[in-house]
Amino acid sequence: MITYDFSGRVALVTGGTSGIGLATARAFARAGAQVTVAARGEEAGRRACAALEQEGAPALAVQFVQTDVRDEASVKRAVEQTVSRFGRLDFAANCAGVGGDMARLEETDQAVWDSVMAINARGVWLAMRHEIPAMLASGGGAIVNMSSIYGAAGKAAHHAYVASKHAVLGMTRSVALEVAPRGIRVNALCAGVTRTPAMQQAEALAPALVEALVAQHPMARMATEEEIAGAALWLCSEAAGYVTGAPLQVDGGFLAA
Repeated sequence: MITYDFSGRVALVTGGTSGIGLATARAFARAGAQVTVAARGEEAGRRACAALEQEGAPALAVQFVQTDVRDEASVKRAVEQTVSRFGRLDFAANCAGVGGDMARLEETDQAVWDSVMAINARGVWLAMRHEIPAMLASGGGAIVNMSSIYGAAGKAAHHAYVASKHAVLGMTRSVALEVAPRGIRVNALCAGVTRTPAMQQAEALAPALVEALVAQHPMARMATEEEIAGAALWLCSEAAGYVTGAPLQVDGGFLAA
């Protein structure tokens, strides 16, 4: 396992109470960073911080801030409380997201479209909108936006999800060009099928469907949450110091097929 030393650095992780978000918050904490876990669920937030502390993160190095990425005031507050508590912001992993629709276009509900786009696309836009000024005040930083293999490919009957993840890649490239001269790098992760709690639940409910999805990945297995989190930390590290505006594919070969 690659180890990083992020001592004295501060990370903000949206969607940090479960799945890839929690794994990323854990990876930052293990690397010595101070971490803000930002998500909607207060009880889940307390559990996440308690778990990080039980794994060795100092209590004063981890905080939960209840955050709804659809709401600008809420996102702004998460960034402000991060800087107020820890004094700076160096890294952000924008992991908050939802799956959304699984229906033919003519059968979908516009409310589903609006909800998915508000969280997956507008949420990333709002996060970067407030993370970047804080990073500039700290001397620079790195942002990782969570896209998907479906940010670079289509999938029938997943219109809102696919559109939102394509939007994340477009924003990542655009914002990366804007802030590159100012010392901030912005990249995206195109994750393949990953063994998150949500995917495990889907596997229990529709095993044949999940098996078919896994079979589309040449490595013939799911990624672990830790593998995706490890890629996020690499993108924030000095080892990726010349990488910006990039969609990093962590997908077992899915997009190469």
